[in-house]
Amino acid sequence: MGFFDNLFKKHEPEVSKQEFKHNVYGVEISQYSSLPRYYFIQGECYDIDSPKSVSSIPVCETHFSINEEDWGIDTVLREHVNRYYSHIPEELKSTCYPKISEFEWNGLKRESAQEKQARIRQETEQFEKEKKLRSISLKDMKQFHFDGYQLSEPIYDNNMCIITILNSDQLQVKRDMEFINTLVKESCAIAEIKPLLHIDVESLKFDIEKIEHTTINQYFTYFECNPYTKTGKLSKFPLILHYATESFNDVNASKNYFGEIYYLQDGSIGKCRLIYWNRRTMYLIDLGLIGKTLSTKKIEKTYNGDKAVIYKA
Repeated sequence: MGFFDNLFKKHEPEVSKQEFKHNVYGVEISQYSSLPRYYFIQGECYDIDSPKSVSSIPVCETHFSINEEDWGIDTVLREHVNRYYSHIPEELKSTCYPKISEFEWNGLKRESAQEKQARIRQETEQFEKEKKLRSISLKDMKQFHFDGYQLSEPIYDNNMCIITILNSDQLQVKRDMEFINTLVKESCAIAEIKPLLHIDVESLKFDIEKIEHTTINQYFTYFECNPYTKTGKLSKFPLILHYATESFNDVNASKNYFGEIYYLQDGSIGKCRLIYWNRRTMYLIDLGLIGKTLSTKKIEKTYNGDKAVIYKA
């Protein structure tokens, strides 16, 4: 049986009967969802299908017994717009979400049983993921063949297992990026991109910055450790190089370059995701193995929000 099949196990009063002024809902069903449409709060009746009515719902503690579970009016609104999103008019969505936030900001958020279960499951999964990432050591990475890199001991930060790039490894990173530049030159020729896309390797930023007014670290060029799959097998791409320049967070930068380089178990490059911003134009170049050769697989161009695939192998 569906969640709302037994919604009305007892007789609820008609909307016009206002003997019960608070925490009572009417029998009429919403035209957009399987929820009751009308709710009495502090002596007034509110219609969850009406943007004007929803916007006037008072921010106060509410308790509605729905399918023998305790819901607040914010719970009702979340279920209304999230579960039946495609049926809800845009004006109603844009009214419901701010009202839901008002209840949360005022410490009045109430979870349904399903929401609570989903939250606990997500928290458990996040805890297990973090536990696995924190357990990764340099020994796990040494089982692969990254002979060109010395690699330092991994750290856990920003929900990732990170290796900061030592001065001794920065030269090899730049060599790898210069190799990528030669492949991108071929990509530009294939897709007739002018001017040629090119990363100035000297502009790569290896320093770590603290994001202003937070305790969060901002990394620019660094390694991400990914030695194992979810099932505990050795990963196909155990090391990922994230690269970026100083302008990475500058929304007004005329040019911006960043992306990821994926290394195979033998230390060779297996694929790349390269992003080039040049004023209002963005190019996304995907490199991958065609046979045993790292080659251009796809190029996308985005101009003023319009995206198009301009090359695909």
